Amino acid sequence: MSRGLGEIEFVAGLPDPVVVATALVTALGDVWFVFLLLGTLYWFGTALPSPVSLSRRHAAFAIALAFGGLAATTALKETFRLPRPPGAAEPAGAGLIPELLLPLYAEIGASSGFGFPSGHAVSAVVVYGGLALLVGSTRGYAVGAVLCAVIPLSRIVLGVHYLVDVLAGVALGAAYLGLVYRLCGRGSNPGRAMMIALIVAVVGAGLSYTTDTMLALGGALGARMAWGSIGGAVVHEPVTRLGGALGAAVGLGFAGLFAVVYIVDPAPYLAFIGIFVVIWGVLAAPLAGESLARTI
Repeated sequence: MSRGLGEIEFVAGLPDPVVVATALVTALGDVWFVFLLLGTLYWFGTALPSPVSLSRRHAAFAIALAFGGLAATTALKETFRLPRPPGAAEPAGAGLIPELLLPLYAEIGASSGFGFPSGHAVSAVVVYGGLALLVGSTRGYAVGAVLCAVIPLSRIVLGVHYLVDVLAGVALGAAYLGLVYRLCGRGSNPGRAMMIALIVAVVGAGLSYTTDTMLALGGALGARMAWGSIGGAVVHEPVTRLGGALGAAVGLGFAGLFAVVYIVDPAPYLAFIGIFVVIWGVLAAPLAGESLARTI
């Protein structure tokens, strides 16, 4: 029995240019984009200009939120195992895309696997809603609210989720964000947020041994262990723009490994090991960057 209310049939009639533009919006909730965004905020810290600058402590908290949201999403998808709308694996609006760019567009504009709840909806709320809370400005709240709305809606326009999937994802993301933000000192305790993400990831891995659940578990475990070991040093490390740039260079090296893990779809245990190593490198990168900056 379909979960749809006619929304998929409605969006199927939208012009292709609208659909293609929507794919650009949905990319803001993709794992690879969130990884680069949060990594950049963490590596540079307060060296970035306002209003996008965050302390590295707060950026680490945002990273913890992202892993927690991912873990919760994979756990629930494996629990309900509900299919996506028909045709979700075929990118809508592909007729406007040059053949050379079709694989990239298909990666962004199409989806496979289980559909409930929407991972992009969860990610939009926990990441962009979380960043809005951490920035704490009127502009930040406004931008966060817009992204929390348009990214989930883009999934319906692309025909990869039903409305109920998106609403469930928004509700799950809001509940998770509110709970973790309150329990973790309003963003001041990333270690505790990482522990909560780890607990959720363990539950997901217990439900199903898949690449996605192992990615969530490896990332959450790596983040908690890395922050427990070097978090204090990162927080007390002086922040410079040069150190941030050098740290970003180090972190992007590990991002290359993440790209391999993300694209290749390896065996679950390899996904676990790969993301575990990656997150250690990402979180340690500022220490390497600032250390190198002092020698120049």
